[in-house]
Amino acid sequence: QRRVRGSSTTPDITLTLSAPVLWLEVGEEYRVNCTGVQCIISSDQQVGLNQLIEVPVQYPSTARVVGVLFRDQELCDVEPEEEDLSPDPTLEPETTAHPITSSQPPDILDTCAEYKIVETWNNGWKGNLNIPIKKDSSHWRLDAEFSAPVVADFWAGLPEVWSKGKTRVTVLGHDWSAEQAAGTIFRTGFTANHKEGQDVFIKWMKLKVCWKEGGCDTCSIVKEECSALQLTPLSAPSLSVSPHWSGVFTTHVQHCTNDMPPLTLEFSNRVKRLVVGRGRYQADCSSFTCTVTTVKPMKLPQDTLLTVKFKVVFWSQPGKLVGLKYGTENKCHNQ
Repeated sequence: QRRVRGSSTTPDITLTLSAPVLWLEVGEEYRVNCTGVQCIISSDQQVGLNQLIEVPVQYPSTARVVGVLFRDQELCDVEPEEEDLSPDPTLEPETTAHPITSSQPPDILDTCAEYKIVETWNNGWKGNLNIPIKKDSSHWRLDAEFSAPVVADFWAGLPEVWSKGKTRVTVLGHDWSAEQAAGTIFRTGFTANHKEGQDVFIKWMKLKVCWKEGGCDTCSIVKEECSALQLTPLSAPSLSVSPHWSGVFTTHVQHCTNDMPPLTLEFSNRVKRLVVGRGRYQADCSSFTCTVTTVKPMKLPQDTLLTVKFKVVFWSQPGKLVGLKYGTENKCHNQ
């Protein structure tokens, strides 16, 4: 039960349960969509000022409610009797879900390099790279692909090997920058110039660092943040310290279609799950990417304003939205 402080449609209610559920029953005026341990209850009915909302809920006896989120406010704080060690459905095959037990941020030396645009001009930009060195390094390698031809200058690393189309580059750190001391942050960067009027961005960037004691580590560097959709932080349920972010995707339908094209969201950090509301959509996540589709085919007339609400839960640190595709249309870089 909950009283509403203003007149509106019924706000979404997010329930967090102590174990994943396959079903959850609500009253006739409500809809529900469950993913893993979270269920979103929604309704189109109007509610008035100070009206008491009552939602009948039934769920399996193997689970119990440990968190209730209403208008971004946590309404209960229940500690589960035992941790849920069952596999999470969003994990890749042959991996096991483990509860996150510490709220402390990870050691910066265990993260990949940070990429940040620090200056822009009409036909280019300057980007900084901060590379954590957890062990004494012997050499490194940086691979990147731009969306269009560029003339770029990397401040460290030789030689630079470019593709014929000037879109892909391999920078080999075999020069003065090859050897870096353990426990330091190697700071470098580059400038990139392109034809005026073009919208150029980095499609991907990977880093490989090899150590004096042997072995190498490879990771994907955070890509440019997608500004087409803003994410809003939410308070995390007591069951987990995993950060939550909410977002709303909206677009005007240009042509009549018999179903919504797949909506693909890519994040800079690994996603635990993505919950979509209203009972119309479903989400499938793998590693850094989630794809949203309709539960049943949904006809969209021309000029319809399509709205998809979602909440994303990360495994550790909150990530940025770095890719957004609606069907085959790149919403991040073709605005």
